[in-house]
Amino acid sequence: MDKIATDGITVAFNRQGGVIDELVIEPAGGAALRPLHKAPWVRDGEILPDHVAPVERRLAGDFFCAPFGRRGDGLPIHGWAANGEWESAGTETAPGGTVTAAYRLRQDVDGARLTKRISLHPGHPIVYQQHEFEGGNGRLPVAHHAMLHVPGGARLSFSKKIGGGTPAAALEPDPSRGRSVLAYPQTFENLSSVRRANGETVDASFYTFDQAHEDLVLMTEDPGAKLGWSAALAEKDGFLFFAVKDAALLPQTILWMSNGGRNYSPWNGRHRAVIGIEEGAADLGIDPARPGIPPDPPSGLTLAPGRTTAIRYAFGAIAAPAGWTRVADIFVEAGKITLADASGDTRTLPFLDNHFAGSI
Repeated sequence: MDKIATDGITVAFNRQGGVIDELVIEPAGGAALRPLHKAPWVRDGEILPDHVAPVERRLAGDFFCAPFGRRGDGLPIHGWAANGEWESAGTETAPGGTVTAAYRLRQDVDGARLTKRISLHPGHPIVYQQHEFEGGNGRLPVAHHAMLHVPGGARLSFSKKIGGGTPAAALEPDPSRGRSVLAYPQTFENLSSVRRANGETVDASFYTFDQAHEDLVLMTEDPGAKLGWSAALAEKDGFLFFAVKDAALLPQTILWMSNGGRNYSPWNGRHRAVIGIEEGAADLGIDPARPGIPPDPPSGLTLAPGRTTAIRYAFGAIAAPAGWTRVADIFVEAGKITLADASGDTRTLPFLDNHFAGSI
């Protein structure tokens, strides 16, 4: 496990699978924050059978999926980016103190070479990431896979979306193996009104909203948006998580709601109160002709020989501000990022000026 650290923030990085295994933010004068999830079998050091994919054996924190999901070409779920071996390409400290650790994936991804850069800056409660594809061929679905553990619940909010939906089939359609509670397929205009399988509606913007279920929804950014954002206000658990992205390259937000709905190993009903907030460009089988979904939603990156594509993303956390109920807006400008509550109260944090340079 590699340690990447600077004043106020530390990341534990697992080169096997490229996993940000743990994030510790130590605000001045405040308690340390550890917002990221770690599966119980990882936390307890269990040895799992070989048939469990490496990404599931090491399920924790955040990792990069390329290709996202499953594909019928023999790759493990979420591809080599989330299952393969990352080799160190060195660590540098830039003027101003930004520490950047670079890694290269040993395996190719559809013929492309993939480089990961994780940057931390003194006093910034934020992890800055960049994934750079060089060459390759074809269309590649990708996504970041950040996961939070929110046993006290979390209010979820997002940059403007044009709608969302669920895939054609439930995550767990077999009652003997697990349970899903949402209707599949469906579209919705807002996460606050999503249909259940029983015909009722639920406000899925507050998680958890049920027990013993595995569900997944996808939402699409407003066309033309440059910056996309997601937030999870986990008041009882003491933190506010936020993430920002290049909305053109990662135009979708996928929510994995994992709350004890899988009965088989290694899940065994114990993977609870976990929300995956996954920013990507993915193809989940949602029919683009249905209302609320754009006519031609991007389903991945286009790789080509001689082409280089860089995906920039950042996430962080602060202590949950007293009295906040829902993040209403996040915006980045001139070396700072501002989080705004529905009440109008704000928190402004430092942000690396050049992180999204040339992309938003």
